[in-house]
Amino acid sequence: MGDTILKEKRKEKLIEIIKRSGTISINDLAKKLGLSSVTIRKDIRELEEAGLVSRLWGGVSFRENSITEQTFDQKSIINLLEKKAIAQIAITLLNPGDIIGISAGTTAYEFAKLLYQFPNLQIVTYGVNIAYLLARMGKSVVVPGGFIRDKSYALIGEETVAFLKKIHLDKCFMGVDGIDEEVLTDVNMAEATVNRTMIERSRKLIVIADHTKLGQRKLVPIASIDKVDVLVTDNKADKELLKAFEDKGVKVLVGEVKEEDT
Repeated sequence: MGDTILKEKRKEKLIEIIKRSGTISINDLAKKLGLSSVTIRKDIRELEEAGLVSRLWGGVSFRENSITEQTFDQKSIINLLEKKAIAQIAITLLNPGDIIGISAGTTAYEFAKLLYQFPNLQIVTYGVNIAYLLARMGKSVVVPGGFIRDKSYALIGEETVAFLKKIHLDKCFMGVDGIDEEVLTDVNMAEATVNRTMIERSRKLIVIADHTKLGQRKLVPIASIDKVDVLVTDNKADKELLKAFEDKGVKVLVGEVKEEDT
């Protein structure tokens, strides 16, 4: 009985650490708990079978059970014209020589497609597909380490966060899963942690989000609305909601999607 209680307490501690970290390696878990990696792997296997965590190559991540998240490819075809219109407005906020951060996500991907027009940008992104796109353009791209989330192609985990804490950005262009008058939110805890860190390292935060993200609040808070300098959205957004953002001190820019385009 005593061994069983100790094992359950150990599992509770494991879940607490994994949930706080978002993603963590087996070796780091073993060091934090003073246990062998063999013991950790056995516990992780049981936690995965219970649906509480997901095993990755050499590590483990906390599993959010409250929603079913769409893949990048599924999201990429939703509101595509709106995302393209947002991207066209967002690039007007760039200056040659800017040091910018770009989040993962489909709106950020549409924004990245247009960066061929800007010389001498220094770019940091944790979206691996965005990094590949920019590298093909010949852009200077810095990519942190970490684990890749298969849903968003975002790099996540302690290595990602540690790297971002060492850098400085002029501007951060960030897609979100939800934004309301109080807070920015994400569906994934680990990715929210990475987003939050990039915001902290940026002088200016520009949120790029289509109208379906406005007024929405998802599972994990990223940052309060007072961190947002500019919101770029599309002309299908609710006008009263946009006014509420402006009342909070957020500059709102709107991309136009013409009826003949839809």
